[in-house]
Amino acid sequence: MGGFLDAPIRDKNPDPGSNEYFQWGACAMQGWRSSMEDTHICQLVNMPNKSDYGQLFGVFDGHGGAEVADYAKQHFKNTFMK
Repeated sequence: MGGFLDAPIRDKNPDPGSNEYFQWGACAMQGWRSSMEDTHICQLVNMPNKSDYGQLFGVFDGHGGAEVADYAKQHFKNTFMK
């Protein structure tokens, strides 16, 4: 886990998106940590009957470290993209 800064980094990292079914927006801010450790996912997913659709929205908190958040994101993505 990263250390803390003397002052928070308040720059915003907006990430809008859309597909034929949904529109969404996500935004991140680093804050007091020395590096950004969170990640998110906004992903269209394949449903079992292939004529249906779904959308996966997730925020993965990096309090266990950026590697943990990235690992969780990849495994959610791999699971739902089959």
